Amino acid sequence: ERVYLIRRGAVRLSRVYESGEEITVALLRENSLFGVLSLLTGHRSDRFYHAIAFTRVEMITAPANSVLRAIEEDASVGLLLLQGLSSSILQTETMIETLTHRDMSSRLVSFLMVLCRDFGVAGEKGITIDLRLS
Repeated sequence: ERVYLIRRGAVRLSRVYESGEEITVALLRENSLFGVLSLLTGHRSDRFYHAIAFTRVEMITAPANSVLRAIEEDASVGLLLLQGLSSSILQTETMIETLTHRDMSSRLVSFLMVLCRDFGVAGEKGITIDLRLS
């Protein structure tokens, strides 16, 4: 029912499945969108996600119907939404490539490289990933 835009910080989106297992489905950073599935499908999703802040987060939120009206009134809003969704799709593809057809150590190295690229902060001693991950 709402669309969220992360202006600052990092958020983990997870989903709890029927088995009780919680799976991380996305790690989001600045200028990432979430909550757009029902906006695109036109009906309320039966999928429920948990959003957990890794860092201090600043977010903009708007009702889905307001976002739809903004898209109808200004095509550039729709273009921004498409750019955000394209970024999410590319991130998902990268994660799928990282996690398939490799041994565990290769997957870990690939995942750390993605984290360095998306969340890393360069310093004198290397790159720091200041996220609490398990």
